[in-house]
Amino acid sequence: MKKIFLLVLIFLFFSLAFGVSASQTNITYFQKGNINISNPEISQAFYDELKGSARDYFIDSKKDFQLNINVVVPNPENRDGKYSIKVFSINGDKENQVALVDGTLIEWEPYYEKVDRDYFLKGPELIQQFPAGKYKIEIYSNDNLGKYILFVEGKELITFLSVLNNYWQLPFLKATFFKTSVLEFFFTPFGIAGIVLFGGLLIFLALIYYLIGVAKKIIKHNQAKTLLLTSSFPEMQDEIIKLLQKPAYDVTVAFIMTAHKYKLEDDPSYRDEDLQLMRNTGFNVEEVDIDGKTEVQVMKLLEFKDIIFVAGGNTFYLLKSMRKCNFETVIRKLLKWGKVYIGVSAGSIVAGKTIQTANWKNIDKNAVGLKDLKGLGLVPFDLFVHYEPEWAEIIKQKIPKAKKRLKNLRILEDGQAILVQGKEVDLIGDGEAIVI
Repeated sequence: MKKIFLLVLIFLFFSLAFGVSASQTNITYFQKGNINISNPEISQAFYDELKGSARDYFIDSKKDFQLNINVVVPNPENRDGKYSIKVFSINGDKENQVALVDGTLIEWEPYYEKVDRDYFLKGPELIQQFPAGKYKIEIYSNDNLGKYILFVEGKELITFLSVLNNYWQLPFLKATFFKTSVLEFFFTPFGIAGIVLFGGLLIFLALIYYLIGVAKKIIKHNQAKTLLLTSSFPEMQDEIIKLLQKPAYDVTVAFIMTAHKYKLEDDPSYRDEDLQLMRNTGFNVEEVDIDGKTEVQVMKLLEFKDIIFVAGGNTFYLLKSMRKCNFETVIRKLLKWGKVYIGVSAGSIVAGKTIQTANWKNIDKNAVGLKDLKGLGLVPFDLFVHYEPEWAEIIKQKIPKAKKRLKNLRILEDGQAILVQGKEVDLIGDGEAIVI
């Protein structure tokens, strides 16, 4: 459908612009010296001006060709211009006149060009076959003053680039050659067609940009990845062992404890419990703090680990530290490489679309002044952890519509977790999914 729409726009542009774009536009009235006409078999238009002397155009053809040229003048600016044409063959330093059309002996015919809405007087025309060789075309008048257009008639070579080139040149010609308002150009069929095409292309590009964005989001969420997002770790350690297809002593873990550093209550016991339980599994565990690190430093710390374990603590401090080291880029690369992301409490919340649920209980304080609550977006929903029935009303207040809650929120009790493997998203652990 998009292709058809674009083709219709291009067809409209070409069909309306045909009368102007059939000839290649050459602006030469600012150019000094002689003009070369390459490919005399192709339709061309030379917008030129005599400034006290004749103007010469040169052709050097390797094969026989038919020369079909005529001269027109813009009317009324130059209605008395009577231009003539002489053609000379060139052999070394010698010039031999081979054709002549005297513009003073013919009647110049007025005509109106509907496409670009200009008035002209059409003068001498020369149609003659010439053998291969070098030739000079001389345009002159009695006083050798005034503007004219030399048309070389031939095959109409129309390409998108040639039409686009004419589209940029014609407004300039309106202002400088025809001495009319540039705005007039945009009310011609050619100008209107260009505006329609340009507007259509903008719409088309905007649509493509939107579709690419949608596709990126789908790809981002459907990439092969494994995440275990828990409310509380102790109940989930057996599930972690099941995720890995090798012995525990071969498993390496990066235990990211950054969120705990800013926990308002100075109680390291929950962090120490998770760390000890992880070590009790037999894994090779290394504590990692990403705070103050660069992206390169964090990648070096994590790239050879099998599990990226993000412990709980202050969600806002954790996310702020992640942003400073561009953690999202790092973890997305690691997930593509087959690494496993395990989040506990704050470590789970930051994996969602936003971390707005972090302070719904008024416990996890935004003491670092984080304004942008956008999460890592590793999963297409938000997470509410450590759920108890008493929090149901607060959740309803924050997200009043039930359909929106069902779509955008996952609620976890301690003892439950979200397991993401590729496209599959499953609830594991104790009890049923909590729906409010």
